[in-house]
Amino acid sequence: MTGKENYKRAIAFKKPAYLPCAIGLHLDTLYDKDERKREHIRALSERFTSDMLEWVAPTDFRVDHGTRDGVHRWQDQWGTGWENDGHGNKTESHPLAGGYEAMDGYAFPDPNRAGRFDVADERLRERGDRYVQSVVWFTLFERLWMLRGFDNMLMDPYTDEENFVRLRDRVVEYNLAIIDQLVKRGVDAVFFSDDWGCQRSLLINPDDWRRFYKPSYQRMFERVRSGGAHVWMHLCGNITTILPDLIDMGLNVLNPVQPQAMDVRQLSREFGGKVCFNGGVDVQGTLVRGTPEDVKREVHELCRPVREVQRWLYRRLKPHRDARDPAGQRHRHVRGIF
Repeated sequence: MTGKENYKRAIAFKKPAYLPCAIGLHLDTLYDKDERKREHIRALSERFTSDMLEWVAPTDFRVDHGTRDGVHRWQDQWGTGWENDGHGNKTESHPLAGGYEAMDGYAFPDPNRAGRFDVADERLRERGDRYVQSVVWFTLFERLWMLRGFDNMLMDPYTDEENFVRLRDRVVEYNLAIIDQLVKRGVDAVFFSDDWGCQRSLLINPDDWRRFYKPSYQRMFERVRSGGAHVWMHLCGNITTILPDLIDMGLNVLNPVQPQAMDVRQLSREFGGKVCFNGGVDVQGTLVRGTPEDVKREVHELCRPVREVQRWLYRRLKPHRDARDPAGQRHRHVRGIF
């Protein structure tokens, strides 16, 4: 059985031959720069079967502004300014923050720009028998607040619905054009991202989410599913209240599933067999402050019993880039346990 077939069986709840697993870590974001420890992590990584070709993405034609005083800065193709001080990317400016009148002279990126898929096509030539996961990252809410600013975007649907809808629909049209190109290339999944949850609940009233955002996600999910691909989505925080909506719209895989924000056992009981869960190890506690034994216990707990494994069919153990595990010690234990 190929890696692609095994992933598809897992996502369809059709008894995969083995538990699909991928473990990732941004080594450059570790506070400990000991190359020996990094090499140990790389060696453990090589012991995992490479069943997925991840992060097949359209090119973002960004403008690089170089590095000064240890901070690297650039502007993405949407005009949003970014910076990275070595411990993660952060936005620093928003092109439409001053008001919607700026849209009249704003140049939206062209999804069909020459060279948009050159890098993606090069990677796809090496797909082999692997499951191909493509991405449409910063999908909608995140893209909107990166354009307008976070506070503005929380208020816009209520204070200026007409212009909010106008901007929202332009972003969706861009995404649909990208999705068309990805499914045309035969990808197995499109991975979306929008962090809708905080630690305890959704960022906005769930009914308002259904009014202002759900129809747009419906359009994008349907375009992916009609193209024969799976829908994956990254949603940090507690999004339990809208999970039934997402499943009804066609969500196949939910990421990252934070156990301090959502009750993983409750999710398994209520939604097991309806959606796959991609995640589960505690990146806010165990992988930050836990002992090696704590890490081992949590990994084993998440992988039993068999009935639960069939519900939690795919786990990605990915420590958050801000988790203070200076030497990657706990991450090495996770790899070793698997």
